[in-house]
Amino acid sequence: MNVLKKCCYRSLKENRKRTAVTMVGVILATALITAVACMAESFRVSMIAYEKEEKGDFHFLFSGVPSEKLKFFENNRNVERIGLAEELGYAVLEDSRNEDKPYLYIRGIDENGSKAMALHLTEGRMPQNGGELVIGRHIRSNGGVDLKVGDVLELQVGSRMWEGYSLNQGNPYHAGEEMFEPAFEKTYTVVGIVERPGLLTEEYSAPGYSVFTCLENVESAGLEVYVSYTRRALKDYDRVTAGLLGLPEDGYREAVQRGESSVARDVQENREVLRWELMRFSDTNMNMIYGMTAVAILIIVISAVFCIRNSFVISLTEKLKLYGRLASVGTTSRQLKKIVYYEAGFLAVTGIPIGILSGILAVVVVVQVAGGLLKEGVGFALVPDLSVPSIIFAVLIALLTVYLSAHGSAGKAGRISPMTAIRANNTIKVSSRELRCPALIRKLFGTGGKLAYRNLQRARVKYRTTVVSLAVSIAVFIGVYSFMELAFCATGVYFESSEYQLLAYIYDEDGYEKALQIAALEGVEQAEIRRIKYFAAGMGQEVPYTQEFREFQEQDEGEYAAFLVMSLGEEGYKRYCAKVGADVEKARDSAVVLAPFVTDGYVDGKRYHYEGEVARYKPGDIIGFEDRETGKQFRIPVLLQTDQKPMCMGGSVYNCVVLIVSDSLWESCCAGSGTRDTGVFIRCGDADTLEETIRREINLIDFQIYNYEASYRSSRSLYLVVALFLYGFIIVVSLIGVTNVFNTITTNMELRAPEFAVCRSVGMTGKEFRRMIWLEGLFYGGKSLLFGIPMGILISLAFHYTMGFGLEARYLFPLGGILIAAAAVFGLLFCIMRYSMGKINRRNIIATIQNENI
Repeated sequence: MNVLKKCCYRSLKENRKRTAVTMVGVILATALITAVACMAESFRVSMIAYEKEEKGDFHFLFSGVPSEKLKFFENNRNVERIGLAEELGYAVLEDSRNEDKPYLYIRGIDENGSKAMALHLTEGRMPQNGGELVIGRHIRSNGGVDLKVGDVLELQVGSRMWEGYSLNQGNPYHAGEEMFEPAFEKTYTVVGIVERPGLLTEEYSAPGYSVFTCLENVESAGLEVYVSYTRRALKDYDRVTAGLLGLPEDGYREAVQRGESSVARDVQENREVLRWELMRFSDTNMNMIYGMTAVAILIIVISAVFCIRNSFVISLTEKLKLYGRLASVGTTSRQLKKIVYYEAGFLAVTGIPIGILSGILAVVVVVQVAGGLLKEGVGFALVPDLSVPSIIFAVLIALLTVYLSAHGSAGKAGRISPMTAIRANNTIKVSSRELRCPALIRKLFGTGGKLAYRNLQRARVKYRTTVVSLAVSIAVFIGVYSFMELAFCATGVYFESSEYQLLAYIYDEDGYEKALQIAALEGVEQAEIRRIKYFAAGMGQEVPYTQEFREFQEQDEGEYAAFLVMSLGEEGYKRYCAKVGADVEKARDSAVVLAPFVTDGYVDGKRYHYEGEVARYKPGDIIGFEDRETGKQFRIPVLLQTDQKPMCMGGSVYNCVVLIVSDSLWESCCAGSGTRDTGVFIRCGDADTLEETIRREINLIDFQIYNYEASYRSSRSLYLVVALFLYGFIIVVSLIGVTNVFNTITTNMELRAPEFAVCRSVGMTGKEFRRMIWLEGLFYGGKSLLFGIPMGILISLAFHYTMGFGLEARYLFPLGGILIAAAAVFGLLFCIMRYSMGKINRRNIIATIQNENI
């Protein structure tokens, strides 16, 4: 080991605390960079797996492939795997209640074909021979035909024909125009039920429900070949696809459509899988992703650079005399630089591996926690992927961070003059005018304050180092805080629990009777059966609008205004009357009026929000309105006006006069008016079980069910995942900042210990000494906030504009982050300086004056 290395390692050993704190900064920065890189790759791999589960595990689908052309796909070096499917034909689905889907669409598939189509079994097993079928569960939920595992189907299999042309799943059903021509009869046994196939397998407009049997014979003129490319081939998939089709790469898609390929009639790509595997998104999305990633990585690097850089600056300051002596005996500028780089290399070799391992451990823990939350909430499984490129990327960024941190100090070390370094006066550059102390400081802080002010003016380099360190930490915290707020808004994860857990919209003609059946099911705690109809008030009706609503609508009294008549079902109406304090029997021929009015928007860049009432009615007032469809006119007396909403309205605001009426009054006003929209709002304990019961036991044809409990769980899980990532990010960045500040201030105090000892040796009292230290802390905190807050606002603006590539969002001023940062800075300064003062006060004055190491 040469002399320079010995000097470096001896310095690190003698200044263990500074070495340890610097190494902690390297470890934290490396761990965070590793975690960000590996989490990004884990998310990408997880999204690929999710898209394959949802859309299918393949890259390209070649349709209409003759069996003799399979040789182009088999044993092809660019093809990793193929799955086969064959159209066997259509069969009439007896008793189908979906008028647009009167058929079964029978397809033969092999094992790879079932994986490629992403068929998910919910019951039974997959077919093992040509006499077995698996069916989609939507045959029952959408078609109303209750087929079960074990059922035997005698099917006439054939083709759909129209004017001599054979129709396929891409041609919607045309009643009365197309003809079904049976070709053969076959008996099938239902052996399994799968979830509804994806849209690439069965579009919503397809006329046949997809069912699948085992592909036994590949001798067909029109096979469907699901192809997965190798990783190498995927990078140039257009060339590979054109080669498989036997066409030139330029314009091969159009050539296929024109029928110029003898290999396939059509080709489709699994777009989402390709996008995630190749990271090829739209320019807008990628600009946002790249912009956000770049700003986040930049924040990490800047935080780490300043944290580690300050250690080298402090190291350079304390070793000025050493460098001066070395320079005086012939050490070259290049050799002095090498000492600094040796120190950086030691810290990198020691700290980066620990940081990499810490980052990997953090990724595994976070993925386990976040993966469970995502799986429960949105059905998306997050899996860890510790790819070598991600780790190499993290190592390179960490090395760059350490290099940038040491580069400035190495340059200064190489320019040191021996005499200047030995005298150690290069950090003191002031004129006599600058040493004048303001009278206010002398009056408030006494002699100690005067000394503190003059010291800060004289030792500007050390003072500036501390202020810059604090300012960067403040700016980074404010920027990351703003990023966190923007991310929460962008993902829409603020959520609240609903008054009801299930909502079923029924569009059948007998929807009200089916709604009553649902309300009577076991597990229903409360239910409101809502029916609504809009009416208009004529010129003869004087509506008591509020002035605010008139200004909002900019209308006169003579114009037509909307009324909404709503019924809640018998039980729901009774509960609502009890809620507003009305007698049910007296209320049956009257209306309870609700007239909430809400408006918000922007005026001159400022957001406004106003809540009021559309109109005000008194008990006994008569509301007259007309049904424009039938021409009938109605007059309903007002029982009372209230702001108490029924359960079904929740947070909804219609900005019109709402009349809550009994079922009997509803029937007299609205029966036969053509409305078929019935909504059942249900409060229950187990929404998932009740939803399954409704789908299984109630014969619903045209309906929609919204499970708000599931949505709430999804939102809550997504919120927790986003919070986990963002709070974890901000905590680690804050730790880097705290480490930075702690290292800078404590080391600065340690370096000035001889100066403090001299002050105490000449009679400075403890009170004056504390005044001097607290004034320095006030200057540190105030000046760092003065520079750090504007820098933090600029970082938050950078985040805002990079996110603006993909979404429209107003700028959120990071007031909360600024207040937290200000409180944290002064609290941190108080704790650190108190800690340092305690250590200094316990030292021997003479020994402290003589000591040059910390």
